[in-house]
Amino acid sequence: MRRIGTFAAAMCLGLAAIASAQDKSVLEAFDHYELVRVALSTDTLPDVAMHAKMLAPLADKVGGARAKASAEQLIKAKSLDDARKHFGELSTALVPTFQAANIAGAHAFICTMKNKPWMQKGDTIANPYFGKAMPGCGSPLEAKRK
Repeated sequence: MRRIGTFAAAMCLGLAAIASAQDKSVLEAFDHYELVRVALSTDTLPDVAMHAKMLAPLADKVGGARAKASAEQLIKAKSLDDARKHFGELSTALVPTFQAANIAGAHAFICTMKNKPWMQKGDTIANPYFGKAMPGCGSPLEAKRK
């Protein structure tokens, strides 16, 4: 009986370690995602590729192949419009994961003109899809309930 209890305890610890590693990956992915978002909201294309390179393997880990592919397209973006298009695809893949993680200080918004979500630190809207042209455009996005 003791052996079963020890095994169950080890399994719980193993699952907790996996969950902790996943949580760490989500937070790391969000940090790089947020830096991409800030670059787009300030119309700064060169920073997008740098942070997207760091984000791509994490996006795969926390959001799957679709998220990774979008991050890889961000790396190659030659214009802000192109980068924003791929950021929208990336956000569609990652925002639900970020919302589920309840990241401290992070808020989800939707650009109603582009019909694309994003997450950001802070609650003052800084729209990555229109940048300096329309920084305050957006509405809070509620998490989808299952």
